[in-house]
Amino acid sequence: MNVSLTKELERVIEEKVKSGLYNNSSEVVRDALRRAFCEPETLDLEKDTPELAALIREGVNSRHTKHRKGDLRKLAARVRRQLGR
Repeated sequence: MNVSLTKELERVIEEKVKSGLYNNSSEVVRDALRRAFCEPETLDLEKDTPELAALIREGVNSRHTKHRKGDLRKLAARVRRQLGR
């Protein structure tokens, strides 16, 4: 999975890794997502993780399309039909 981040969010994630609390950027993102989705009642995004709150707002307001299971297969089949394969 690839996720596009703003330069500011990349900087924040790099700072978290440099702090020594995380080994790499993936750990930072996984921890933030776990906190947001697995412990929502104990987390105040704006207060506890403003960086994650900004990331979520950005994602909600983005032009990206949510995909459902099977969408990729349907797209591949359509491309094959167009190519005559």
